[in-house]
Amino acid sequence: MSAITVAKKDFADAARSRKLMGLTAVFALFTLGGAFLASWAGDLFAELEGEGAESTLDLVFALQTPAGYLVPIIALVIGYAAIAGERESGSLKFLLGLPHTRRDVVIGKILGRSAVVAVSILVGFLVGLIGLFVFVGSVSIVDYLLFTVVTILFGFVYVCIAVGLSSMTGSTTRAAAGAFGLIVFFWFIWSFLAMGLLYLVEGSLWMDDHPDWYVSLLSLSPDAAYGSAIAAVFGEGQFTIATAYGVENPPLLAEPWFGFVVLAVWALVPLGIGLWQFGRADL
Repeated sequence: MSAITVAKKDFADAARSRKLMGLTAVFALFTLGGAFLASWAGDLFAELEGEGAESTLDLVFALQTPAGYLVPIIALVIGYAAIAGERESGSLKFLLGLPHTRRDVVIGKILGRSAVVAVSILVGFLVGLIGLFVFVGSVSIVDYLLFTVVTILFGFVYVCIAVGLSSMTGSTTRAAAGAFGLIVFFWFIWSFLAMGLLYLVEGSLWMDDHPDWYVSLLSLSPDAAYGSAIAAVFGEGQFTIATAYGVENPPLLAEPWFGFVVLAVWALVPLGIGLWQFGRADL
């Protein structure tokens, strides 16, 4: 119950953040824009190919892009100062003076900040859902809800990463640098390192069939795992790295269901390291 008490207070504090309101508004606008573009593209292909309107899965595919970029940013902005900010201001000593353990504080921060991120996602996707009804006319509510749940899980993973990093340091500057350094790493450096390794091993970057280890490596980032998890839920491979590289029989690490395992690892490992470091820190 102590962690729940911390979570309730943390949710109330974080929910008043102007940064959160601004990011939620941007997320809602991007989601609305994704709904419009999905509708426009669907109408265009229908005219060119004589096919009917796009399915809900096509719409989900269009909305995955803004979610994949903005949800990590929202989660990191909300989470990076969760522990480090309180250590820097001195309020953490007061919080630990109450009947809360350090573990209670960390778990409570994760629960509270995850709830805030979930609300942000729900608001953004509600706007997107309204846009889909306006632009498209119909959408599968069940499929849309499943997509929303997986996206909330994705946000939870990044909250765990952010709070884990925040638990490792007493400086919000270092926590912010670490959090957004991870964004750069996942979005840019990860793929460049993989391509460099591909060139060293195979002697070329251009090939008809990419090796399994390369597809597996690209599938292990949290962002790629988000796409794999969506593919597992909907039974469609179009969201995965393996499909992007034309792999019909993906290796284990690139299987859609394995995306949930990768997301769990990215949530638990930074959190575990953060708890261990925070537990032995001299406050």
